[in-house]
Amino acid sequence: MPGRAFGMTFVASIAIVMVLGSALVLALLLRTGWLQSHTLKKCVLLSFLLHLLLVGWFIVIGGGGGGRGATEAEPVMVMLVMEDAAGEPSELIEPSGATDSEPAEPSATAPGDAARETSVIDDADPDPTATEPPPLLKPDQPLIERMEAVADVPPPDASAVSASAAGLAAAVPTTGSGRPMAAAVGSVLPPRIVLGPRTGPARRQAVLAWGGSDATEAAVAAGLGWLARTQSADGRWDASRYEAGRVVGPSQAGQGGHGPETGRSSDHGVTGLALLAFLAAGHTPETGAYASVVDRGVQYLAQRQRADGSLAGPAAFFAELYCHGMATLAVAECYALTGDASLEPVLQQAVAHTISRQHPATGGWRYAAGDRGDTSQLGWQLMAVVSSRQLARADGGVAAQRSRKFLDSVTTGQRGGLASYRPGEGPTPAMTAEALYARLLLGLAPTDPRAVEATSYLDEHRPGQSRVDSYAWYYGTLALFHVGGKPWQRWNEGLQQTLLPLQRTGTGPLVGSWDPDGAWGRHGGRVYATAIAALILEVYYRYQPLHGKEREKRAELKDGDISMPEPRGRG
Repeated sequence: MPGRAFGMTFVASIAIVMVLGSALVLALLLRTGWLQSHTLKKCVLLSFLLHLLLVGWFIVIGGGGGGRGATEAEPVMVMLVMEDAAGEPSELIEPSGATDSEPAEPSATAPGDAARETSVIDDADPDPTATEPPPLLKPDQPLIERMEAVADVPPPDASAVSASAAGLAAAVPTTGSGRPMAAAVGSVLPPRIVLGPRTGPARRQAVLAWGGSDATEAAVAAGLGWLARTQSADGRWDASRYEAGRVVGPSQAGQGGHGPETGRSSDHGVTGLALLAFLAAGHTPETGAYASVVDRGVQYLAQRQRADGSLAGPAAFFAELYCHGMATLAVAECYALTGDASLEPVLQQAVAHTISRQHPATGGWRYAAGDRGDTSQLGWQLMAVVSSRQLARADGGVAAQRSRKFLDSVTTGQRGGLASYRPGEGPTPAMTAEALYARLLLGLAPTDPRAVEATSYLDEHRPGQSRVDSYAWYYGTLALFHVGGKPWQRWNEGLQQTLLPLQRTGTGPLVGSWDPDGAWGRHGGRVYATAIAALILEVYYRYQPLHGKEREKRAELKDGDISMPEPRGRG
């Protein structure tokens, strides 16, 4: 009997340890948000482990009870089913040369990829002599004629690159471990992004050349005025204060299965978007009427970077990586425009964090590390890393190859030009626009059949032809601006006819802002809606076009053709 009592005590002790251990593991999983992605697969895994635990429990009981100690009643097995409320998200083309082919494996490089992926970012010179289109351009001149005239303007001379393009230094920075940044985070190295003429007479000429107007410029000025008035004293924009996370009706879940309330803590994301709108208009921490606004905003982000490099701030799980990508893109552009050395380590760590979240097999980004990815996330992360590219320019472009692989997985359409949110789903205008822009950044030619099909599809869904969706318009504007030709002309006309009347005018605290739309505006609120609208209307000078004769001429530049001044300290 003493031996039997000892056996029972031993069994009870093991049972208690198993129960407490299981409870601790489950609590940790819930706390870290592990169950908020791949919900079905992970619940199946937990169910399997639970059954394994129960089997072990019965074995222990059977072994400790000596057979005759088992109860007469048949044991009842209880299966816990854990369900996550957040379900799965839910033509005239200008000639160009590059293609978007992808090697079968990330380690392999197609013959045309090496040259395409090893050029440096050319940040455009604000010097009017380098970027200003012909002086004969007039507002009443047909847009196609203006675009053709600008396509003949030669690229800026290497000696004319000024301090405003100082940010992306030629030297490869190192991480805390002393390794080159490229080796630590992987490199994307797609064709160059060239910042446009954001100030002075050259900006005016760019507006005329690419289809802007006095009305678009006035709308941008009013939008920036509203954003400046609503900045908090600490430098951020408070998302929840300006309608972010607004729930209208019982069913407002968007892609991803989560509702608008996810955006309530997206301060870092909307702050990044607001800063991008100011930077696109030529305002930096050192120059422009809103220098102090930009300085406070950038410092707010930089000073609140997490130890792992994330710039997401207190964002909720589903909004976290979006916020990080938007904030990283803002820091990258500020660094490119100013060469502020204090931003260099911030950007290094932010880019490293971004690359660490890319799925190594699918090439996608989503909510958590290990998620297989979605197209909406890829656009923001790819833009952020491309804008930071010289921080990681030494390796062979692994992240770019992975991104191409993911884009291929969401491809649909007869020619492979349309895109879905995730593999196996149907195409949408927003995802097709975002995928097209990503492909253009990665070297796809506007004459490629995929680009032609995507352009035709977007032409059918241009502003004025469908519901208000500033998210789709943002990526559609970026993509078709680089495609050019008549598709851009039609898109631009529909955009101005639809977007400009939506801006608040008259008097009152909302003057200059845009109301949040029904797509993603309820998530990001009024700051998101206004910043996105301003960025759309700044497309004429935010970046240089990557198509036509201008693209072909710039593609001839090599790494040594552009000299980048060394970063300098603040003050």
